[in-house]
Amino acid sequence: MKFKILKSELDKHISIAQKAISNKSSIQLLEGIMFTVKDGQLILSSTDLELSIETRVDCEVIDEGSIVINSNMIGNLVRKMPQDMITITVDGVNINIKSQNSVFDITGQEADEYPQNPDIQEKTLLTMENQDLKDAIKETIFATSNDETRLAFTGVLFEIKNDYVRFVGLDGYRMAMKTFEINSGVESTSIVPKRAFNELIKIIDDTTTDIIVIPGHIVFINGSTKMYSRLIDKNYIDYNRIIIKQHKTAVKLNRNDFINSLERALLLTTGNNASLTKLTFEDDMISINSNSEFGKLDEKIYVEKEGDDLVIAFNTRYMLDGLKAIEDDEVVLYLNSQLEPMNVFPVNDSNQYIYIVLPVRLSK
Repeated sequence: MKFKILKSELDKHISIAQKAISNKSSIQLLEGIMFTVKDGQLILSSTDLELSIETRVDCEVIDEGSIVINSNMIGNLVRKMPQDMITITVDGVNINIKSQNSVFDITGQEADEYPQNPDIQEKTLLTMENQDLKDAIKETIFATSNDETRLAFTGVLFEIKNDYVRFVGLDGYRMAMKTFEINSGVESTSIVPKRAFNELIKIIDDTTTDIIVIPGHIVFINGSTKMYSRLIDKNYIDYNRIIIKQHKTAVKLNRNDFINSLERALLLTTGNNASLTKLTFEDDMISINSNSEFGKLDEKIYVEKEGDDLVIAFNTRYMLDGLKAIEDDEVVLYLNSQLEPMNVFPVNDSNQYIYIVLPVRLSK
């Protein structure tokens, strides 16, 4: 096996393949990237058996073949090589890497036992603009759970109906949901592990991504790169029942003003202590109150309110997470009582993004 490739191209595609390498693997073969050269291309494949990546780049193929090279080793070597053509020659498991006056000799592993990616037979289920895909992931993934005993909540629900695609993240205390109107003509429901989405947004470019769902897996195809992820095989809750259909109080306010007040409230909290903020909705203002052993905050924000006055309390960090995921200058809050969730909408995007947070019961 022998091929030549520009250093910058090799470095770029090694970085992509490394996204599927786990630092926790006990299998030495999975610490490596499989290099395959054929048909004028270098194909880099990587996997940790949950997440897999295949990325392709044109190169000058002299002799075809395959070899597995330790991911950290090849990544560091290529990164330090001169900005020029690199020639890689493989003889058995012996690898020679040369560029200008730099020459490295390292040892690889046979590629015969390297895991193969699932076969893709189904046609593309959905094509999404990458900016929409990135936005949906960033606006929902933070609301997922880290509790492995509630496995379904550790992933993002990816739901396609005939006329929309929806992303949902929730952890039992808050929920974030992003919806796009798309006439797909198909229906599919999957739970995608958060790690897959976290890595996906690091490698997709500014065009489009094709999405395919096959039994047990979801596949994202972006240009010359394919990412395969196992799906979470659990049932998701009926999230629609959490959304407020009718409300007694509606409040429109400046998002940045609200964020700034909540961040000041958070200053009174240290370590892992939960920060509790009490909101009093009365007439045309919100009173924001926070108390801790370190002090107290009492602020007021002028708002536009319709409906009943209300006193309610929330985990400060949970409120901040949702508000920071929204880009609009103004948001609308829908409320019913001290014990029911608050729904938060961007003013100019009310049918597309919803953030819902459960209140904290106030003591008498």
